[in-house]
Amino acid sequence: MGVIEVKNFHKSFGSKHIHRGVEFSVKQGECLGLIGGSGAGKSVILRSLIGLEKPDKGNIFIDDVDITYMNEDQLIDIRKKVAYVFQGGALFDSMSVYENLAYPLREHTRLSEVEISQKIYAILEEFGLEGNEKIYPSNLSGGMQKRLGLARAIIINPKFVLYDEPTAGLDPYNTRRIQDMILRLKSKGVTSILVTHDMPSAFAVCDRIAMLKNGHIAAQGTRSELDSSRGGIIHNFINGEEP
Repeated sequence: MGVIEVKNFHKSFGSKHIHRGVEFSVKQGECLGLIGGSGAGKSVILRSLIGLEKPDKGNIFIDDVDITYMNEDQLIDIRKKVAYVFQGGALFDSMSVYENLAYPLREHTRLSEVEISQKIYAILEEFGLEGNEKIYPSNLSGGMQKRLGLARAIIINPKFVLYDEPTAGLDPYNTRRIQDMILRLKSKGVTSILVTHDMPSAFAVCDRIAMLKNGHIAAQGTRSELDSSRGGIIHNFINGEEP
């Protein structure tokens, strides 16, 4: 039993059946790496975990609560617990760094403006973004935009974080910084799922790896289990061989 559970998940778009009974769970404080080829439907699963997509069949449980058929009002409390780090950052270009960070605090907490300011300056320092509070996202480097997206996602202290390709397009220095931030959140007991093609990052931060193929979880295991399964489907995928 995990704090995130996906059971018999089916999803189609038109005539294309993407998921055919996906099942997995994530334990408290664990980071699960979700890998697979392009078009395997990894991001669809992440979006479903916060109700942005609905399965055609199956169930999704967050903290033992079935969110599968919740409406938007019912999902509000779930979305306070579950942060989604979008691949593109999903930042508000018309807002400064400060205002981007203030937005979720004003929307989802009852903090005073003084408390909001204190929280923002603390997270700016933690994420190496101090001095940029008046800058607009388009004037930040790609690595800084990624860090800002992560900072905004976690500023309300979620129990769960869903990462959609957080290191895509980053140089080794910024990739390492994102890895360190994920590990820091794990050390605080945050439960997470990492969708990625960046296998060094997956191995650096994930407790287990699960592979989506042909609409279901084709294989999963810990790093040591994968290392001992030469010729297995995940081993072949990682090494660019025919799975």
